Amino acid sequence: MAVSAHHAAIGMIFPPFLDHLRYSVSAIGTLASMGPILALAARIPSGVVYRRGRTKPLMAAALAVIIACDLLYSFAVEPWALALVHSLNGFAYGAATTFYLAFFVEALPPDEDRPHAMGYYSGSMAVGYSAGAYFAGWITDRLGYPAAFQLAASLAFIGLVMFFFLREVGAAPAQGASQRRGHSGVWLALKSMADPNIAALMTVALFLNLLFQMGHTFLPLYGLGVGLALADIGLIKGLYALCNALTRPLGGPVVKRLGHQVVSRAGLPLQSAFMMLVPFFHDLGPLLVVFLMAGLLRAVVIVANTISMVEDVDESRMGRGMASGLFNAAGDLGAILGPSLGGWVASFTGVRDLFIVGPLLIVGAFFLTLWGCRFVGREK
Repeated sequence: MAVSAHHAAIGMIFPPFLDHLRYSVSAIGTLASMGPILALAARIPSGVVYRRGRTKPLMAAALAVIIACDLLYSFAVEPWALALVHSLNGFAYGAATTFYLAFFVEALPPDEDRPHAMGYYSGSMAVGYSAGAYFAGWITDRLGYPAAFQLAASLAFIGLVMFFFLREVGAAPAQGASQRRGHSGVWLALKSMADPNIAALMTVALFLNLLFQMGHTFLPLYGLGVGLALADIGLIKGLYALCNALTRPLGGPVVKRLGHQVVSRAGLPLQSAFMMLVPFFHDLGPLLVVFLMAGLLRAVVIVANTISMVEDVDESRMGRGMASGLFNAAGDLGAILGPSLGGWVASFTGVRDLFIVGPLLIVGAFFLTLWGCRFVGREK
């Protein structure tokens, strides 16, 4: 929760901070994209170096870099300095979250209700994202950007301190896992994508974030076009995040009853169906209901796909660190591609019809990719 709040705080204040420094819109976009791109670049290497028993020094190093970068933002005002600081921050965030997800899964006791536990894990991230963005904006309005960056650093520091009170209590690694991990590398990680379960896991994570980023990037443009105020759009986004925070801890029992694979595959088309209703409504109330329903479905699918990472990946063939890296990398890639794909589609359809054509294209590509996952890794 603390690390997610830090990430949301930086994401909230970094673009307006650049605008405050009088950077152009194109420069703001370029500099802001460096963090997510470097977070994606960190995923597989972090999964490769992860070992059970060395998590604390790895997490300490990653969070120390995050804290240092947060404190340096106020001093790094030149383009090259801001690019370096934001890139290092993104890389360290990608590494820290990869390490921690692997640690969390391995620390679960053998008799733990895993759907329940993963629901709380996902829910804590949603709470962090919601609270971090709000308090960063509030602090910036009242105390300025340096104080907001110090807030972000303090959140990462809280995460660092609390982490050292945790201990691993889970089962020992699967037989043969330690020997295999000792010879793991980036090439092995790339080869692991040919496993049908890993490919399906990454497909759900990719398209789930692709749909989310496409819709939320162009919601402000659609809302302003139909006469909503920015405050109304902010309310929709805020309640959407709150819905995710409240639903994810409760999603575990639902996923357990229906099955995580069924929920993962059915949830995204249903979420897309609600997104396709957006162009038919122009008032705040109906649009809020549509987005809350989409948020509810997204929260449950995220829990289901996180459970898939725990239960469908054979630990004797792939360590938790590498599985966490691939899982997070797929989500990062979807978050990066969503706005780009949405902009490309909207250039042909307009923003209104994007909410119909975009989800249709995503669902079609989703099922086509899932169908292809059945054949990956097969012997010829």
